[in-house]
Amino acid sequence: MTAPETKRSPGRPKSGADQPSMRDKVLFTASALFMELGYEPVSINMIAAKAGVTKASVYYYFANKAVLFTASVTAMMTRISGMTRRIVESDGDLHTRLRRLALTKMSKSQSHVEFESLMREAMPSLSEEQRDDIRTAEHQIHEVLADTFKQAMEEGIIRRDNPMLLSHSFAALLMVGNREQIGEEVYSAEALSAAIVDLFWRGVAAE
Repeated sequence: MTAPETKRSPGRPKSGADQPSMRDKVLFTASALFMELGYEPVSINMIAAKAGVTKASVYYYFANKAVLFTASVTAMMTRISGMTRRIVESDGDLHTRLRRLALTKMSKSQSHVEFESLMREAMPSLSEEQRDDIRTAEHQIHEVLADTFKQAMEEGIIRRDNPMLLSHSFAALLMVGNREQIGEEVYSAEALSAAIVDLFWRGVAAE
């Protein structure tokens, strides 16, 4: 006697599908679209089409847009945190590693939206718990940089200051990398990353 076929839940990916990779693809696609277009213009339909999956499959993993936004942004922050740690712990002096980090960030970034602007736009749609999850993930990136600056202070490489303030300041400067032209001058990613790190490193006081 043939066993009865087990019915799938509505929207559940077909048996045999690589479910984790499908979920990750949706997350990666969603974060890219949110950073490119902002929160409001992006829809579940748009994410599904861009990811090459059905809308039902997206809803199988994520109950609504706010849930998907939170998951995609926190996953993006986790990737950035890991990348940041690998670079700041790589070979070379601190100045070289900061240049490497800036160049990597600018080379990989396709963001047209400043993150704080994105958060302000999304905030009314997010629960307090979702907001906290995103801020916690963001803070992990700053902790990596702050630990790096703190160690450099202890080794006498840079002057003593608030390491978390330095982390936020450096991250804010890197946001300039979303622009290809600064005033009248057009920069390559290499030139702009070097200029930003040099400015951060020297400060603006007269030599």
